[in-house]
Amino acid sequence: MRAAKPTTNEIYRTLRERICLLDLEPGTRLTEETIAREFGVSRTPIRRVLDRLEFEQLVDQDRGAGARVTILDSKELRDVWAVRLKMAELVSAFVKLPAPPAVLDELRAIRDALEEVRTSRDIRRLGQLYARFHAAVLEVVSNRTLRWMQDVLFHQTSREWLQFLPEMDLDAELDIMAKELEETIDALGDADAERLAKLRAEHMHLLLTRFNDHLRGHS
Repeated sequence: MRAAKPTTNEIYRTLRERICLLDLEPGTRLTEETIAREFGVSRTPIRRVLDRLEFEQLVDQDRGAGARVTILDSKELRDVWAVRLKMAELVSAFVKLPAPPAVLDELRAIRDALEEVRTSRDIRRLGQLYARFHAAVLEVVSNRTLRWMQDVLFHQTSREWLQFLPEMDLDAELDIMAKELEETIDALGDADAERLAKLRAEHMHLLLTRFNDHLRGHS
C-alpha cells in the first residue's frame, strides 16, 4: 500500500525542526521544487509552508531569488529574549493544573535522557530534548494565544543556544537543564503556577546572562 503523503503541517514541523537544530544552517537556500520532490507533494503546500516559516522569521523569501534560512542577528534575538522573559512572567495566570500525568512522564523521560547526552556529547540530541521540554511545558498553558506566541519565539531563539553550545561547558549546561527539569516537575506536581512561572523566568534570564558573558569573553 502506498504511504500517505505528509500533511502541510507535518512538512512545516519537519522543516522547522531542521532549521532549529541547524541541520539547515543560516543562509541555506531552500527551493520549492527540491522540497516538493522530497516530500512527494506539489509546490502549492510547500509555498504555504515557506510563507509560514517566513512569518515566524525562520526563512527569508525573495520572489526573484527564492528562500533562505534566516541569518542569526544577535541584536534582534536579544529583543526576542526580552519579550520571552516578559511572557514567562504571565504564565501563572494561564496555567491549567494539575498537570496531566503524561506531561510529568514526558519531563521525567527527558531528564533521564540527559544522562545519555553526558556520555554521547551529542549536541543535536540535546537540542531535541530541549525542544521536547519546551513542548511539554506548553501543554499546561491554557491560553491559546500565549501558547502560540511562546512557541514562535522559542523557535526563533533556540538556534542561538545550539550554535553556542560547542563553545560552552556542556556538562554545566546539562546540570542546569537537569535542575530546571527537576524544579519544573516539582512545581507541576505541587500544582504551583506561580512557582512555575518564576522558575521559567529565572532560568531564561540565567541563560541569557550566560550568552552575554560568553559573547563578551569572545569580543
